[in-house]
Amino acid sequence: MNIDQIADLPAVRRSSLLRKGIAFLREPAAALERRRISDSQYQGHPPVFANSLPKSGTHLLLQVTRALPEARYLGRFIATSPSVTLRQRSPAALARRISRILPSETLGSHLHYSPEAAAALARINALHLFIYRDPRDVLVSEAHYLGEMNRWHRMHRHFARLPGSRERLQLALDGFDSRYPECNARLLPYAGWLQDPGTLAIRYEDLAGAGQEAQLARIIAGFAARSSAAAGSPEALLETLKSAIAPSKSHTFRRGGSGKWRDGLSAQEAAGLTRRLRPSLQAFGYSE
Repeated sequence: MNIDQIADLPAVRRSSLLRKGIAFLREPAAALERRRISDSQYQGHPPVFANSLPKSGTHLLLQVTRALPEARYLGRFIATSPSVTLRQRSPAALARRISRILPSETLGSHLHYSPEAAAALARINALHLFIYRDPRDVLVSEAHYLGEMNRWHRMHRHFARLPGSRERLQLALDGFDSRYPECNARLLPYAGWLQDPGTLAIRYEDLAGAGQEAQLARIIAGFAARSSAAAGSPEALLETLKSAIAPSKSHTFRRGGSGKWRDGLSAQEAAGLTRRLRPSLQAFGYSE
């Protein structure tokens, strides 16, 4: 069993520590390979970034990108604010990390928009996919995730000690400190990707719902425009990507879907959540 097969074992997918450990073990070989390749090798062999607003389908999108022709998954992930520290990386530091990604590599990311990051992605001919979701569903999912699922996140202990889901949702709305600020301050730095001409933006509700085939066709077209890989017919590749989607295999999956943010909330609480998130709802194009 090779390291790629080990990385896909259920026990590894469920363990943040094991996933990060495997990615760490791969890093020296990846760094050595990057020193041996030329920039011209990215032409025809684009890296594919599954970038996302947190809790918006990162792993769903990764299942799709890993099924693209020639895709290589090394377990790497680039975040503006890594979950263990929440210490924000500078645009220049993120651009350097982007430059180390290999041809045909696919990876997940939580990258704030910046001109530096956009330029770094363009330099390596990356297919940059950005997936986003109704901010209300994001906040409800995040409150559960930080309280129940990710014990390595810097905010886990603060969420876990709260008595219930309403208190956790309030913390997700209000924030805690400068590293975990109020909700709109956490979400809005991603919104610039929606206007970036080099980004293919995808609504989670479309990819996970009735619009799935149309979104997969957009991904296939974006990939074909950059890649020289022999992918067969677009129809066959579409079926390959559809069959790769299995949300329950994601270690962060709870129940998925859209519009479920209302569950368990009174009409007054739902209206209050909408008011608080109005700047983000407007920025990402969701109605109130």
